[in-house]
Parts: sequence; C-alpha cells; structure tokens
Amino acid sequence: TVLAPRIPAVYKIWHLWIEPLMALGGVYKLHWNPEEYFSYMPRTARYSPEARIICDQLASTYLMFAVIELLVLRVAYNLQTWKAVVFALTVCDAGHVYAAWAEMGTMDFFCPWLWQGKDTVTMVLTVAPLLLRIAFLLELGFRKDTHSNKA
Repeated sequence: TVLAPRIPAVYKIWHLWIEPLMALGGVYKLHWNPEEYFSYMPRTARYSPEARIICDQLASTYLMFAVIELLVLRVAYNLQTWKAVVFALTVCDAGHVYAAWAEMGTMDFFCPWLWQGKDTVTMVLTVAPLLLRIAFLLELGFRKDTHSNKA
C-alpha cells in the first residue's frame, strides 16, 4: 500500500467509482435498450437491429472496463500496475475518440459550436476520460515523493 496514497483522489474516484458505474450503465443500455443508447451518439449514428451483435460486443467491452476498474485497480497498490491498466484503457479510449471523429467528420469534431446536444454528450463522455487518463499517465497532480520507489 506504499504507492496507492500517491495517486490523487480525482483519479481514484474516476477509475474506482464513476467510470465503472457509467460503464455498467452502458452495458445495460447497449444490451437491453440499444435504441436509447444511440440517442446519445452523434446525430449521424443510427441504430440498426441487424447490427445488434456490435452493440453486444461493445457492451462486453464496457463490462471489461467495469470489471478491471472495480476489481483489478482496487487490489493494485503498485503505481506501475495502475499505469499499465490505465495505459490499456487509454488505447481503447483513443479508439473511441477516433470512431467519434470518423463518424462526425473533422469539421464537426473540432467545432463545438456546431455540436447538437447529443454530440456534446458523445464528445464529453469520449474525450474527457481520454484526457484524464493521459493526465494520470503524465502524473499530473501527483505529489512528488522522493522516498518512494516506482517499481
């Protein structure tokens, strides 16, 4: 438990509480109510019952996020372990951001004044976690402890 206290509260609250609950909400919506889930996607995205497998696969990804954060990070007291897990989640987040950009197009993606309500929801829920994880990996907000070992 030497390094866990070094991790700022904002990262712990996000990764151990907020995001796992949001991910489980996404699992529920994607699996049992995909039409509602799509109501939060960019205005260009449409739900198709024929593509149900994609919703279930994405639900499984969200379930993996929740399990990793609810179980693995809760027992990981080593900063390197946290960083490895958060890096893996960051790679997935980058894929989500790319998908939003590919769906919205460059102009809409980079021009918030063109966003409609659902675009804003998509962008905040997609980009904010990526930025938070990058900040974590860069150790922004960490107190510097010269006595601890990162290994």
